[in-house]
Amino acid sequence: MTTTLIAAALLFATPVPGTPAPTVSVPATSAPAAAAPVTEAQAVEIAKARVPGATVGDVEREDEHGERTWEVELTKGGQEHEIHVSEQTGKIVKQDTDQADARDEAEAGDDARDEADD
Repeated sequence: MTTTLIAAALLFATPVPGTPAPTVSVPATSAPAAAAPVTEAQAVEIAKARVPGATVGDVEREDEHGERTWEVELTKGGQEHEIHVSEQTGKIVKQDTDQADARDEAEAGDDARDEADD
């Protein structure tokens, strides 16, 4: 019985003379394109969406748990928010909120005026 099955498989697998051999199309595989890094301006917009109406303070690049992030400092309603936005994905990976002191609020206001002048 095994011999019959092998013979049948060989018979159907053998190409008929004069006919083209079957081709198998395999889609090309490539690595997914790397996401474009998030710019400073995009990180600020992402952070402002988390704390609407906040005033933007300092923006710095940092490493947060081995991941490159933008740290965006925002001030609103007497609170200071530090939003860490992943440089690769644009996701918020960390957020800290503290009570802002008068100096923090004044600095944030100065930064906002500087941005408006630019």
